Amino acid sequence: MRLDRKLLLIAPTIVLVLVIAGIVYTAVQLHVLASVGETAKERDAFISSVERGEKTLEPRQSLSLIRAGFDVETKRTAAIVASRDLLVALAVIGFVSCVVLAIGVRGVPRTHWPRFGGSTNAG
Repeated sequence: MRLDRKLLLIAPTIVLVLVIAGIVYTAVQLHVLASVGETAKERDAFISSVERGEKTLEPRQSLSLIRAGFDVETKRTAAIVASRDLLVALAVIGFVSCVVLAIGVRGVPRTHWPRFGGSTNAG
């Protein structure tokens, strides 16, 4: 097999491994993004205590909380959009790699394919 045929098999395989690594990375980042919501009970309890009058907030503090909430929501939305875009790009790259890999496999002469027949010829 010449180098260019080997490259048609090796390069897309390496790219597919990197695509899988990118998908795992995206899944981890989405998990981290979702785990931020675990503190929602604590934040809700704080707001409820303010509503009941157990704790007080100055108008400046309440405006700061609202701005922080908007900032978090903006960043979360941007992270979700970026993750979606990354997954779409990885899917396209993976598809192109599979096509190139299929072309590379078709380019391999049949004499190099393993023979799984039941023949016992050692010659």
